[in-house]
Amino acid sequence: MAAIDRSARVCFVEMMGEPGSYDASVYDDLEDRDREGVWFHKNFGAVPGIEIFTTNVCIGEPLPGADQVDGLVLAGSYNSVHDNTEWQQVVRQWIPLMREHRIPILGICGSHQLLAHQQGADVIRYSDGPFAGTFPTELTKAGMASPIMQSIQNNDCFHYANNEHVTEVPNGCTVLASSSKVPVAALDFGDHCYSTQFHPEATVETLGTIWKHTSPERCENYHTHEMGDVLVRNFLNLVVSQCQ
Repeated sequence: MAAIDRSARVCFVEMMGEPGSYDASVYDDLEDRDREGVWFHKNFGAVPGIEIFTTNVCIGEPLPGADQVDGLVLAGSYNSVHDNTEWQQVVRQWIPLMREHRIPILGICGSHQLLAHQQGADVIRYSDGPFAGTFPTELTKAGMASPIMQSIQNNDCFHYANNEHVTEVPNGCTVLASSSKVPVAALDFGDHCYSTQFHPEATVETLGTIWKHTSPERCENYHTHEMGDVLVRNFLNLVVSQCQ
């Protein structure tokens, strides 16, 4: 990638779900409600060399072209990969174009599942209920050497909130991390495309609150001693380095 004399452009793609397809009222107590792109910009907008912009594909906002972006963060979703919504079809057609241009990608939770499923892995629902809380995550040998895991130690904690999980390693991918109920917790797809089942971008407030109407006891499973910010900043710094 040729050197550039500007900030690296990172697009945060919101994929929470079409309005009405999830209980948005769980976010009513948050200043920015369910605007996850705003959350992300507040948390990471000051990373040196980065310019963050957002788009919400679930409400028809356009996805960026390869000439408009230097890195992508693909958010989580209330929708299952098996829902095959209209917006998911759009994303599935768009991702190969981004991969063809070797745009660095960080896919999170639902996007982790979507990327893996698109590459041949199965995604199944937990039979005993959601995996929800802040849990230790074990790094593989490849994970310990990965640029997105820099400064992260084996068994550091991350936030999880998933009803489904990837059951196998997609063709051509490398597992970077696993946890007690998530054998494929983080993946390297090659060409700086990564994904995580956990939510490195989230906070206790933005993630834990999703259970307050359905399973409020799960809100107590989250704590602040986790390394999500480190992982996201590692990815953003990688994007900057690829532009230099």
